[in-house]
Parts: sequence; C-alpha cells; structure tokens
Amino acid sequence: MHSLLFIIFFSALSFSIASLPATTVGPYVSSFSVRSDRLFENKSSNAAPVKTNVKSLGPRISAQKAIVVDVESGAVLFSKNEDSPHAMASIAKLMSALVFLESNPDLEYVVDMSEEDEREGGEGFIRSGESAKLKDYLSASLIGSANNATIVLSRSSDVTQSEFIDLMNKKAIQIGMRNTKFVDPSGLLSENKSTAYDIVKLLEEVSKNSIIIDIIGSPGRFITVYPSKKRRYVSTTNHLMGSIIFVNFGKTGYLDESLYNLAASVKFKEGAELYIVVLGSSTNEDRVQDAKNLAVWATETYSWEN
Repeated sequence: MHSLLFIIFFSALSFSIASLPATTVGPYVSSFSVRSDRLFENKSSNAAPVKTNVKSLGPRISAQKAIVVDVESGAVLFSKNEDSPHAMASIAKLMSALVFLESNPDLEYVVDMSEEDEREGGEGFIRSGESAKLKDYLSASLIGSANNATIVLSRSSDVTQSEFIDLMNKKAIQIGMRNTKFVDPSGLLSENKSTAYDIVKLLEEVSKNSIIIDIIGSPGRFITVYPSKKRRYVSTTNHLMGSIIFVNFGKTGYLDESLYNLAASVKFKEGAELYIVVLGSSTNEDRVQDAKNLAVWATETYSWEN
C-alpha cells in the first residue's frame, strides 16, 4: 500500500515539473516550498546561473516573505511566499520618486515645508516653516525615509494627492506589478500592499533611473535647509550597506503591521548581481541578516559562467 502511494505521489510530482513552461525547467527546478523554477518576463534562460547544490533549500530566515532574483537572467533563485501581499511601508517611496521625477521637475527649485505636509513617523530632516531644494527633499525621502519630505514631493508635482496616487498605481500596472496597490505616497498606511515578486519589478524599474540610484546607492548625504542655510546629514536606514555585502542600491520600510522590510540590489566579485527582497523580518538586525544570509547562500549554491 505504501509503495503504491509513493508511486502515485512521485508520478504527480513528475507531472507538475514536466508541465512547467520550457524556460522554467532545467537548472531552475529546485524543491517543494522553496522554488527556483521561475523566470521574469522578457528575460533569457541562457545566462541563468546553474544550481550546483541541488539539495540546498535555502537559509533559515525570520522574514515572512522573501525572494532572490538573478538580475541578468531574471531567474528566481529563492522564494518564500513571494506572491503573498504584504504592507510595503516606506518601500512605497521608490514609486513616489519615480512618479515625481516623471514630471521632469527642476530639482534646484526651493519649496516650503508646511504644517499640512507633516506626518507621523520618520525623522524630520526638513521641518515645518523651513524650505529646501527638491533634490534635498528626495534625499530626505529616499535615504532618511522622511514621510513629510515625500508628501512635499507629491505636492510639488502639480497634481492633487489623489491624482498622484492614481499615477503610482498606473505606473505599477505599466511595469508589471500586478498584485500591488498604493493608497498614499509615503507608505505610512498599511493598506499600501505589494508582494516580494512585484517589488523586484519595482527595483528593476528604479535601476533605470540614475537620479534615484545615485541617492539610494549612498550611505548618506548633506542637505541644506533655509532660511538658516544649515546643513544636516541624512544617514541611510539601509544598514545592509557597510556590511560584507556590496549594495548597489536599496530601500527599507517599517510599520507595526509590516515589521521590517528591505529591498536591495547587491553585487559580488564574481560579477553576479542579485535583487533581494525580505518582508516582515522580526527586527532591523534580522532583516539585514536575512538579506546577508540569502546573498551568501545564493553565491554558494549557484554557479555563474563568465
């Protein structure tokens, strides 16, 4: 009886693997709950890394959802609940920056911070009654995760906040974020939902924008506030920077509802580049450690041919 059940189970498993699209079989088929059998759209399977340790299911992580994607090929090297919606928190600021910059603003233009722009959470690098250049609001938003600075950016786009959010959602659909919804520009509301898989789509779109990459690829920068002309240092919330992992760029997010999120592009000496997203890690330290563990595991488990 047990032998018959095993044969039935094995046959069903073989059928499910054989039924995958042609571009997802071969080096991508991995295991049961942790998959490596998926390619992003418009990517080539030819350059995909080969899984050399086929028995490895991945490291133990605290994150509720996670994904690791090879940048060049789009091969998903690791996934955990990657299609399950999760509160983005401040990762939503990446989309706000993309939409803001699409209006081709003058980043040297000085804008006042008003009381109406103030929001709970996030450090106020620029405060009500002060003003700053739009480029410094971008730095405060993307590096320091300042909610009020993000609201100023949306207000400076010459559309209502409701229209700005509509543009964020339209952009999400345009770039293939099919399971994502934005309800405010800062990510402060937990109803801003996305998936680890969709956030990789966002990272891929962000990688095409040199202004954003220059900002979120930095551990920090000085901004100037007026009328005092004081300089303030905005330090990154992305503590994966400065670790053993080289970070091209990245963005963090935290809410009580989301716990600790991180989305990043990382690079290794071997030339491999990865997108890593962890959502719902237990602590700030855990999200950094989760990302490091996934990065090291990927390079030890897969082989990239030059």
